[in-house]
This record gives sequence, structure tokens and C-alpha cells, in this order.
Amino acid sequence: MTYLRGTTLNEQTVAAELTLAAVQQWPEQAETPSYIQAFLQSARETFAPSAVRAFFVDLSASDRLLHHFGWLLLLSVPVFAALSYVDPGTAQFANPWFKPIKFAISFATFVWTVSLFLERLRLPARLIHLVRQTMTASIVVEMLCLAVQASRSANAATASGLADWVIQQMTTAMVSVNTAILVGLLAGFCGKRGIIKMADDAMVLAIRLSIVIFLAGNAVGGYMLARGSHTVGAADGGPGLPFLNWSTIAGDLRIAHFIAIHAIQIVPLFAYLLWKMTPRPGIKARRIGVYAMAAIVALMVGCTFVQAMLAHPVIALSR
Repeated sequence: MTYLRGTTLNEQTVAAELTLAAVQQWPEQAETPSYIQAFLQSARETFAPSAVRAFFVDLSASDRLLHHFGWLLLLSVPVFAALSYVDPGTAQFANPWFKPIKFAISFATFVWTVSLFLERLRLPARLIHLVRQTMTASIVVEMLCLAVQASRSANAATASGLADWVIQQMTTAMVSVNTAILVGLLAGFCGKRGIIKMADDAMVLAIRLSIVIFLAGNAVGGYMLARGSHTVGAADGGPGLPFLNWSTIAGDLRIAHFIAIHAIQIVPLFAYLLWKMTPRPGIKARRIGVYAMAAIVALMVGCTFVQAMLAHPVIALSR
């Protein structure tokens, strides 16, 4: 859910080098054979334990609500994992508690990413606070719905049209809330340059493109909700990959959805790694790199969606 500061930027560096208050012109530099090594070094520095720790210290200082909420979501993972062991249900292939585990991890990365995006826009403090509270509340409700669904599946609850309808409507509503938040962020990053606190155009471009891909992924999610299933060419709950449960006998729309919603971490993180390189590529080269990475992610989304609609599994392990 993966970032603007990679996962490792400290607040002093961001304030000094990425905000409009300290705009600097990024010089164009000649190509050099060391760029690959420089990119790998940038990645090593970004994911170093000390840098990751500094990232979360800064995040806690700037946004305590979403910082703590993300960790709370991760702390729910062992709880769901324990339930998957003591209450695995009767399904032959898919443990029902795996779904809330996956969503908890995904939501944790999502809230941290949105927190970073919010920091980069000049918005009224009351509006930012409202967005944070709304997003937290919507995710809590959606996680409760997922837990109820998992419990009902594990205990073979008698089908209830009303209960299923209520859960589906609540889930759809919460998805709509978070989609609206991302649409608002996209509008902010596509709006007047004065409300964007970032001087680096390549990073701003990465955020814009990543949100567009995310919204496409949400459309795939909405399509799954509308059709009432995620498997094409077979019933849900059949043979699938371990833990992920992506179908190995038919098409599975969840793969395209998964790739798309994590574009908001993948593309900005790639842009940040380019920005952090020494020597740093020129702005034109980094913009081309961002376009290329966004195109790769979008192509993966499109290909996996078409493959799913053709009822072909990405990995066929059983027939």
C-alpha cells in the first residue's frame, strides 16, 4: 500500500531539498556507465535499517494518526494468522482468514503513502485532519467487514441474503471513500503549482501517474464487486497460489487489481531512487524513467486483466 521519501527519507533532507522553499535547479548531467551502480547504491541506502527507522520517526512526528494506524493494522496480522490456524474453515483450498491478513498489510502501506502525499500539498490543516480521520474510519469499517466475512466462511454460516448485502454495501461505500480521497489528491497534484511543496517535477509526475494507475485498479475492484466474484472461468475458492490464493486453473482479476493499487508505492519510489542517485540523472532523463516505469506497471495491469478475462491463469499449477 510503499515511497515519496522511499521508505527512508529524513525530514531535514526533504525540507531542504524537495520543497518549494528550497527550490534548486537540477543540472543536466552527461550519461555515465556508473548509473546502474549508482541506482543500486541508492536502493541500498534507501532500504538500510537506519534509514527505514528514520523514515518512521519522521512520519510519526508529522502524522501521528496515520503512522500509528498503519502499525495497528500490521499488529492485526498475527491475530488473523492465529485465527487462520485455530479456525481454518472447511474450504479445501483457501483459508478465509488469509484475506484480512493481505488487506491489513496492503492498507498499512496505503495509509503511510497517502500520509506522505498529504505532506506534499499546501492544504488547510482542518482539511488534512478530516482526510486522515475519514480514511482511518473507512478502513476500520472495511477491516471489520472482512473479519465478519472470514468468520462466516470459516464457520460455514448459513447464507443470509440481507447480511451479505449489508456487508457488500458497506465494503463498496468504504472503497468509494478512499477512491474519492485519491481523486482529490490527484486533483491537488495536477492543480496550481503553488499548492505543491515539491520542487522536483519528476517526482510530481510519478505521483500523478501512480494515482491514475491506482484508480484504474480500483475500477477493476469495482468490477469484481459488481460481478460478485473474482475468478473468471471457474468458481471462487478453487485451487490457487499459496497464501495469495490467485487461481491456478482459471482467470483471476485480483492480480491486475493488486498490481494497480500498489502503483502508488512502486512508481514514486522508483522516482525517488533516481533522485537520490549520485551522480543524479538530469530532470529529462528522470522524467523519461518515470514514464517508462509507469508504462511497465500499466502494461502489467492491462495484460493480467486481459489474461484473467480470457479465463487463463497467470500460473497454471493444476487442471
